[in-house]
Amino acid sequence: MKEDLSIFRTLKIKGFTNINIDQIFNYLETLDYDLEKTRYIGKICAKNERLAKYFFFRDKLKFQINSLDDTLYINQILDQCIDWSEFWRLLVIKKGFCCIRLSGVLRSQAKFTFLSGPNILSETSADLSDSIYEDVNY
Repeated sequence: MKEDLSIFRTLKIKGFTNINIDQIFNYLETLDYDLEKTRYIGKICAKNERLAKYFFFRDKLKFQINSLDDTLYINQILDQCIDWSEFWRLLVIKKGFCCIRLSGVLRSQAKFTFLSGPNILSETSADLSDSIYEDVNY
């Protein structure tokens, strides 16, 4: 029963409605996610899915730089250096990430939630602790 799963309890604690939880579980079950190993990552409101992914992960990539020079523009550098589409593709394949658009709209913005876990789209041997570069030979 889904109420016994830690992902269900996490979503309840994070304030998701029963409708949103059902929507999330339907999505996860459609792609054959291993619900016992699926983890909640976070949520964001954005105008569309592309912007939701971009702002969510850009905000997650924060750098603690102690500098007297306030001209360090890390986000601008990341924006120019990272191919965000490829970044997302690797997260989907290697780590089983998903971005789910939830029902309901807040001031012309949609709600999106991010989860990760082994599923039909991720590599069969995906281990959540492995690097996304596990196949690269240096």
